[in-house]
Amino acid sequence: MKSVVDKVKDSIERMPSLSPVIHKINEVANSVKSSAQDLTDVIQLDPVLTAKVIRMVNSAYFGLQQQVKSLKPAVIMLGLNTIKNVALSSAFLGKVSLNKDTKLNGEEFWKHSLGVAVASKLIARKMGVDSKLLEEYFIAGLIHDIGKVLINNFFPEEMNIILDEALKKEEGITEIERRVLGLTHEEIGIAIGKKWKFANNLLYAMGRHHQPVVQGESAVFSMVAAVADNFVKIMKVGFSGNYKIEHMPDELWNQLGIKEEMVFEALSTINDEIEKAVLFLK
Repeated sequence: MKSVVDKVKDSIERMPSLSPVIHKINEVANSVKSSAQDLTDVIQLDPVLTAKVIRMVNSAYFGLQQQVKSLKPAVIMLGLNTIKNVALSSAFLGKVSLNKDTKLNGEEFWKHSLGVAVASKLIARKMGVDSKLLEEYFIAGLIHDIGKVLINNFFPEEMNIILDEALKKEEGITEIERRVLGLTHEEIGIAIGKKWKFANNLLYAMGRHHQPVVQGESAVFSMVAAVADNFVKIMKVGFSGNYKIEHMPDELWNQLGIKEEMVFEALSTINDEIEKAVLFLK
């Protein structure tokens, strides 16, 4: 008989694959030799994705002064990296939905995910990150809890046990998940991200937002996701099943170059920004 851990690993393999177009978009956008036309040509291989990207680019989220009617001007105006992340967000959300047969409230879960996405971007902006790179922080926050989607959809009975245990507020959610499933949503998230060939920056956000990494090239994504997740819980923006407010070590704040009060200042507009970003979930 298979163990629960083996069943979790099997379910990861059963997660839907991302379109080959998405992998090509990543490849083109990450090449220094690519042009706006190169990225436009790849995205246009998928007409549905093209329409979604143009709709998002014209939303209040980006606040462009003039409407964009085709893809290439959007790529030129916002840059390859921004458009890549808009396309990736759209493709990811098109593959993932939350089954409704557990105690996890889907509307609150996605509100929390969007809150962490917006908070990550606002914190990165406060840190002085280049505006062309901010959308990568947004998508890192948006997908940080993807492991919980798998637990919810493939292991509803265990998900309800985890949520009931979390309600007691005696343990963090990763400790409860390990006790009930043998794996945490962070570990499951990394496995899904690798299956979808996500970049290390995203894997660090998905896999280390409860025990943030403070050293290394992609550590900043782990740290920003951890801070954003914590502050969104403090501000009660949505709910993803975890009540525990985690301690952020001094080294993390030193590495990010910001302080707690600066995060509260950065997040003062979070509700307005979430309202603008809600199109990502539609």
